[in-house]
Amino acid sequence: MKFIFSTVRKLVWLAVFCAVGLLVLIYLARSNDPLVKETQQVSAQRVDKAKKSLHKIAHKLNNSVGEVEFYFSQAQVDAIMAVASYTVPNTRFQTNLSRFAIEMAATTEIKTPYFNQYLNLNCSLLPANNKLEIDSCKLGKLPFPKWLVSWGFKRALLLTFEDKLTNNVLNLIQKAELSDRSLRLTLLIKEGMKEEVLTALHKNAASDNLISSSIKSNVNAEMVSVYLTELQNLIETTKEPNKKESLAFYIGKMFYLAQLRSPESDASTENQAALWALATTFGNKRFGHFVGIERSVLNKLEHPSLQLAGRDDLALHFLYSAILERVVKMHMGLKVGELKELLDTNKGGSGFSFADLTADKSGLAFADTIIKHPQYAQTLLAGNQAESVFFPTIEGLVEGLSEDAFNQDFGSTESEAYQQVAQLIDARIAELPLHQHQSQLK
Repeated sequence: MKFIFSTVRKLVWLAVFCAVGLLVLIYLARSNDPLVKETQQVSAQRVDKAKKSLHKIAHKLNNSVGEVEFYFSQAQVDAIMAVASYTVPNTRFQTNLSRFAIEMAATTEIKTPYFNQYLNLNCSLLPANNKLEIDSCKLGKLPFPKWLVSWGFKRALLLTFEDKLTNNVLNLIQKAELSDRSLRLTLLIKEGMKEEVLTALHKNAASDNLISSSIKSNVNAEMVSVYLTELQNLIETTKEPNKKESLAFYIGKMFYLAQLRSPESDASTENQAALWALATTFGNKRFGHFVGIERSVLNKLEHPSLQLAGRDDLALHFLYSAILERVVKMHMGLKVGELKELLDTNKGGSGFSFADLTADKSGLAFADTIIKHPQYAQTLLAGNQAESVFFPTIEGLVEGLSEDAFNQDFGSTESEAYQQVAQLIDARIAELPLHQHQSQLK
């Protein structure tokens, strides 16, 4: 009996010690003031600059073997940071280049009903032996030793890559040159490295590491393949020259199949599988990688154009946003859509379109409803061919705005004028039959 009491007493003290330690860590990690205080303005030029910079990097990485040189100006880095800050909820990023160091910082705002707190992370990289070396990292007042940061980074890579590929990634940087407001990097890309990275990413695409918790369910390649096969048969039997079907036609057919396959407890999973098949077939075949569909299967898919409100582009906006909601959550999915519209205001783009934004928002709401209210969604969508069930009118919405016109009329996506139009779109979506599930529950 004495041994039991002694053990219990030790466990209680251990629990108290752990609780106190956790409270101390939280106290040291959080801050009352943000480290990155200002949100960098996102403009069409900055979005375009970020896109071109990332495209150039991706092109070089995809098409090069051996030593490859990359150059980054402070302006390019600022553009990428501005886009990242705009996209990631409640978080701001900043990176400053100088001849002495690379200073990286991020601030995440934690909102409560009574006050706001901040998680501030900052790291410094210094030039050393023609490479870059971690000098220090801190989360709030909590410092991390260099070895712990390096170990953590390597462990993160090992979650996706094997040992050899992880070491190759860690040894990518062969040379780093810092000057005032610029960075020049020389990377060593080994033969076959790109293919190894892509294979590892595709292999792990459906794992918990690369997707949001919103698609952690029983959705898998086998289930999605059922809907893909049905879609291909449907496309083949309804194919007519110069005819484009409405997205509503295929949604109706897929959700009829989902309803037939759904035990009551599994309707949400079937709806997800139907959505992934629709987006993979008519949006982008690469979406299939997230649920483990083999590349050989995806390459054989027929993907005819279809329409929404009589337009091809709106159907694509709708499907892309619906899948983004599953992968990166609703807030980020909408931000990606808004960035695309800002990019369109550049010369040569189609201009900012509130109709496109309506399709983005409608896709996000569609994905949310079919998962959270699966039986209700199936009842409305199964066999339905009316777009008005899930897509609102775009009448009266401004389109084709150049950057100057957008700035003059709306200023930014945070302005009162812009928010008024966004709220009008939200109201139209909320009135759709698909989203009346709350009233049906009363």
